[in-house]
Amino acid sequence: MLLFAESAILAQSSELKSRIEQLPGVISVTKIVNHQFFTEAYEIMIEQQLDHSNPAAGKFSQRVFLSDFNKYSPVIFVTEGYKADYAGKSSYINELSEILQANQIVVEHRYFGKSIPENNNWDYLTIENACHDLYKIQQLFKKIYNNNNKWVATGISKGGQNTIAFKAFYPNAVDVWIPYVAPVNFAVEDKRMQEFIANKAGNEICRQKVLDFQLNVLENRELIQPLLDSTIEAQNYTYSITNEAVLDYCVLEYSFAFWQWGSDCDKIPADTVDYRTLFNHLISVSGPDYFSIEGTEPIKAFFIQAVKEFGYYGYNTQSLSDNLSIQSAKGYIPEVFLSGEPLQKYSKKTSKFIEKTIQKGGENMILIYGENDPWTAGGIVPKKKCKAFRFVVPDGSHRARINNMSYSQRAELYMILEPMLEKN
Repeated sequence: MLLFAESAILAQSSELKSRIEQLPGVISVTKIVNHQFFTEAYEIMIEQQLDHSNPAAGKFSQRVFLSDFNKYSPVIFVTEGYKADYAGKSSYINELSEILQANQIVVEHRYFGKSIPENNNWDYLTIENACHDLYKIQQLFKKIYNNNNKWVATGISKGGQNTIAFKAFYPNAVDVWIPYVAPVNFAVEDKRMQEFIANKAGNEICRQKVLDFQLNVLENRELIQPLLDSTIEAQNYTYSITNEAVLDYCVLEYSFAFWQWGSDCDKIPADTVDYRTLFNHLISVSGPDYFSIEGTEPIKAFFIQAVKEFGYYGYNTQSLSDNLSIQSAKGYIPEVFLSGEPLQKYSKKTSKFIEKTIQKGGENMILIYGENDPWTAGGIVPKKKCKAFRFVVPDGSHRARINNMSYSQRAELYMILEPMLEKN
């Protein structure tokens, strides 16, 4: 019996791989070690158009990870915003795959990881093209997981932005849409995030402690700057700005990173501690690697998207200006992250289209945010005509997930989700 069972599993595995290989546009299919939840998993390269409205622009290869649970179960369709190396690890499983006992498909974003075109022309890095990538792949794999399977599109952060955009451009592509901690920004330096940090994140006492710490670091610049310089040298970091400006930006970024990742207010050093403790805490929350050329290069496409369409956040220097070496932080993204790249012109046209489309529709959509996450300031708040549901995790950060919701909040979400999955 055991030999028979093993033969049946191998036959099933071979059958799935063969079916994937026969899909149009599939370049390669490589079996990888699957998470124990799944029966098998594959890394797949698929041919895509660089510009879906202009076939003459050329093609590139896009990476997809498929983890099979069984052919009758739902499909969790992960609209990744960056590279997807993590999806090739046997330890990875999306929480919705476990919750819904589902198959899992992770789509690496164009211009990241193994999905970078040979001709790295930023003109084709658009939200609309990325959504068309998703639609083509989703329709392709419906040949394997067909109309009998329910499809759930989901993504986290920038991946969540892609989920929202995918809903706007292709409103009926899947059955359910669950983006996590995803804003819709309307400027390269969207002011809503800094207003949130100044007035809404956490409580007034903790917000003041954050500001006091930032001031304390800058007031001890003469002692802290040499520590930063030594760290930069030891790590072989290089920058398009001065080391003094790097310290400024680490301090400016501190408040955003603190609230984004749910740092502990009790761990902010007091004014009386030594300067080494101040420095160590600063870089544990907001390190110099983020602003380095070495840190930027693997995700340069992200910053290109930010200054073209996605938008980002700015820094409020007003309370710190007397102690900063820089005159202003305005325009910091092209200066710090995109030095040497052609200037990109920002357009909020796509963001406005996405916001308007979701507010007019939003069917079968569940938005998840963290209460203290600055990105929540740019999140979609459903208006009267919008049919989307919004959950805000109390005291939650950018790590807000279904699995760290309260029992009552999870129960409410499941009650909303279940009918969405039952609809024909």
